[in-house]
Amino acid sequence: MSGTLILTAVLMGLATAAARFLPFLAGARLAGPALRRLFAELFPPAVLAVLLVYMARGLGDADAPAQMAQAAGAAVTVAAHLGWRNLLLSVGSGTAACMLVLHLAG
Repeated sequence: MSGTLILTAVLMGLATAAARFLPFLAGARLAGPALRRLFAELFPPAVLAVLLVYMARGLGDADAPAQMAQAAGAAVTVAAHLGWRNLLLSVGSGTAACMLVLHLAG
Protein backbone atom coordinates (compact mmCIF):
# COMPACT_ATOMS: atom_id res chain seq x y z
CA MET A 1 0.00 0.00 0.00
CA SER A 2 1.37 3.42 -0.86
CA GLY A 3 2.20 6.01 1.77
CA THR A 4 -0.14 8.54 0.17
CA LEU A 5 -3.08 6.16 0.47
CA ILE A 6 -2.33 5.44 4.13
CA LEU A 7 -1.89 9.15 4.90
CA THR A 8 -5.18 9.96 3.16
CA ALA A 9 -7.03 7.26 5.13
CA VAL A 10 -5.57 8.48 8.43
CA LEU A 11 -6.44 12.12 7.69
CA MET A 12 -9.98 11.18 6.65
CA GLY A 13 -10.37 9.17 9.85
CA LEU A 14 -9.15 12.09 11.97
CA ALA A 15 -11.46 14.55 10.19
CA THR A 16 -14.45 12.21 10.62
CA ALA A 17 -13.67 11.63 14.30
CA ALA A 18 -13.25 15.36 14.92
CA ALA A 19 -16.59 16.12 13.29
CA ARG A 20 -18.33 13.47 15.38
CA PHE A 21 -16.73 14.42 18.68
CA LEU A 22 -17.04 18.20 18.24
CA PRO A 23 -20.59 18.43 19.65
CA PHE A 24 -19.54 16.57 22.79
CA LEU A 25 -16.35 18.57 23.26
CA ALA A 26 -17.92 21.97 22.66
CA GLY A 27 -20.83 21.28 25.01
CA ALA A 28 -23.31 24.05 25.62
CA ARG A 29 -21.64 26.44 23.20
CA LEU A 30 -23.24 24.54 20.31
CA ALA A 31 -26.71 25.33 21.64
CA GLY A 32 -26.34 29.03 20.81
CA PRO A 33 -28.51 30.51 18.06
CA ALA A 34 -25.56 31.79 16.01
CA LEU A 35 -23.98 28.35 15.61
CA ARG A 36 -27.36 26.74 15.01
CA ARG A 37 -27.99 29.26 12.21
CA LEU A 38 -24.57 28.51 10.76
CA PHE A 39 -25.27 24.80 10.50
CA ALA A 40 -28.92 25.09 9.49
CA GLU A 41 -28.65 27.82 6.86
CA LEU A 42 -25.07 28.03 5.66
CA PHE A 43 -23.71 24.50 5.84
CA PRO A 44 -25.87 22.85 3.11
CA PRO A 45 -25.07 25.50 0.44
CA ALA A 46 -21.39 25.27 1.39
CA VAL A 47 -21.43 21.49 0.93
CA LEU A 48 -23.12 21.88 -2.45
CA ALA A 49 -20.57 24.49 -3.52
CA VAL A 50 -17.70 22.16 -2.63
CA LEU A 51 -19.35 19.30 -4.55
CA LEU A 52 -19.90 21.48 -7.62
CA VAL A 53 -16.32 22.79 -7.61
CA TYR A 54 -14.97 19.26 -7.20
CA MET A 55 -17.16 18.04 -10.06
CA ALA A 56 -16.17 20.94 -12.34
CA ARG A 57 -12.46 20.48 -11.62
CA GLY A 58 -12.12 17.46 -13.92
CA LEU A 59 -14.88 18.33 -16.34
CA GLY A 60 -12.63 19.54 -19.17
CA ASP A 61 -10.89 16.16 -19.49
CA ALA A 62 -14.11 14.13 -19.74
CA ASP A 63 -15.83 13.04 -22.93
CA ALA A 64 -18.98 14.81 -24.16
CA PRO A 65 -21.57 12.41 -22.63
CA ALA A 66 -19.90 12.65 -19.23
CA GLN A 67 -19.81 16.45 -19.48
CA MET A 68 -23.51 16.54 -20.37
CA ALA A 69 -24.35 14.18 -17.49
CA GLN A 70 -22.36 16.20 -14.97
CA ALA A 71 -23.86 19.47 -16.18
CA ALA A 72 -27.37 18.00 -15.90
CA GLY A 73 -26.60 16.66 -12.44
CA ALA A 74 -25.24 20.01 -11.30
CA ALA A 75 -28.26 21.88 -12.68
CA VAL A 76 -30.73 19.51 -11.02
CA THR A 77 -28.82 19.68 -7.73
CA VAL A 78 -28.88 23.47 -7.65
CA ALA A 79 -32.54 23.65 -8.75
CA ALA A 80 -33.60 21.07 -6.15
CA HIS A 81 -31.73 22.90 -3.41
CA LEU A 82 -33.24 26.24 -4.35
CA GLY A 83 -36.69 24.64 -4.46
CA TRP A 84 -36.69 22.43 -1.37
CA ARG A 85 -33.63 23.45 0.72
CA ASN A 86 -32.99 19.79 1.56
CA LEU A 87 -29.38 18.66 1.16
CA LEU A 88 -30.17 14.95 0.88
CA LEU A 89 -32.88 15.53 -1.71
CA SER A 90 -30.67 17.93 -3.67
CA VAL A 91 -27.66 15.64 -3.86
CA GLY A 92 -29.80 12.56 -4.44
CA SER A 93 -31.78 14.08 -7.30
CA GLY A 94 -28.64 15.52 -8.90
CA THR A 95 -26.91 12.14 -8.71
CA ALA A 96 -29.95 10.43 -10.19
CA ALA A 97 -30.10 12.95 -13.05
CA CYS A 98 -26.39 12.45 -13.76
CA MET A 99 -26.73 8.65 -13.81
CA LEU A 100 -29.83 8.84 -16.01
CA VAL A 101 -28.11 11.04 -18.60
CA LEU A 102 -25.04 8.78 -18.55
CA HIS A 103 -27.24 5.71 -19.01
CA LEU A 104 -29.20 7.25 -21.89
CA ALA A 105 -26.04 8.58 -23.60
CA GLY A 106 -24.10 5.34 -23.24
